[in-house]
Amino acid sequence: MRDQASTLRNLIQRRSADASVAASERARIVAFTSGKGGVGKSNLALNVAVAMAQAGTRVCLLDANPGSNNIDLLCGLNCYWNFGHVLTGAKSLGEVILKGPAGINVVSGVSGLLELAATDRSLDGSVHIDHHPTHKGSGYSHANLAGQVAALETAYDVLIIDAGTGLTESARRFTSVADVTFLVTTPEPTAIADAYATLKAWQGSVSSMPEVLVNRVDSAAQAKQILDRFSQTVEMFLRCPPPSGCWVAEDPVVPRAVAARHPFVETAPDGAATRDVRAIAKSLLAGAKPVRTQTLLERL
Repeated sequence: MRDQASTLRNLIQRRSADASVAASERARIVAFTSGKGGVGKSNLALNVAVAMAQAGTRVCLLDANPGSNNIDLLCGLNCYWNFGHVLTGAKSLGEVILKGPAGINVVSGVSGLLELAATDRSLDGSVHIDHHPTHKGSGYSHANLAGQVAALETAYDVLIIDAGTGLTESARRFTSVADVTFLVTTPEPTAIADAYATLKAWQGSVSSMPEVLVNRVDSAAQAKQILDRFSQTVEMFLRCPPPSGCWVAEDPVVPRAVAARHPFVETAPDGAATRDVRAIAKSLLAGAKPVRTQTLLERL
C-alpha cells in the first residue's frame, strides 16, 4: 500500500506541475445517490468502478458518505487515513489513496471537499503546487489543497462518487457537479417513494435529470414496470421530462460477496448482477468525455 501511495503521489505531483491543464483532460464524474439507505448504492458504485477498471479505464472511487464511509469495508481495505487528514495537513492526497480491486483507487472521507470548497470560493485550481508540504498538523494552504484536487481530476479517466442519500445537502451538491448521476432504488415502495422525494427536492438545483437505477429486481419486466410508473409520476406531478432508467438483478451472490468484502463482479463474473453492472459500465464508457474549464472544487 505504501508503494502504491508513493506512486500515486508522484503522479499527482507530475500532473500538478503544469498549471494549464487542458479542459479535455479532466475526468468524467459519475455520482451514485439514493433516496434512502440500504438499497445497495455503495456496493453498486464499487462494482461499476471495478467493471470499468477491468475494461482498461483509470478509475478513482471517492467515498463521500458523510459520517458513514464504508467503501473500504466492501472491498477489504482499511481506510484509516482519509481526506479529512488531508484537510488538516497530516497527510497529502497521494498518501491517502489506496489501491483497490482490479486496480481502482479509493479515497475515503471525501465529503470534506465541501468544507474545502466553502473556505474559499475564489480558488481557480491553477495554482503552483508545493511538492514538499509540511505534515503533522501544520496544514496546507487553500491553494495547495485545491491544486491536489485539480491534479486528481487529470490523473484518472473517471471519478466515481458515492455521494450518500439524496435528501442531504452533501449529496445534492456532489450530484449537481456530476456528469452522470444514478439515483438508486429498489422495488420496495418506501425506496421508490424516497427516490421520488429526492427528485422533488432537487428541482431547480441540479443541471440534469439523474438516471434511475432499480436494484435487486426479480426480472427485466418488473424493472420496466417500476420505471414506467416512476416516469409517469415524475411527468404528471413534477412537470419535467421523465428520467431514463436501468436495473440490476437480484442475485444471491451479492450478499455473499459483501460478507467476503469483495466485489461481486470479481467473485461471480458470470452472475446476473454482474451482467447488468457490466452493461451499465459499458454505457458509461460509451459516453463522451466532458470538456470543462472549471475544476471540481470550483464547481462545488
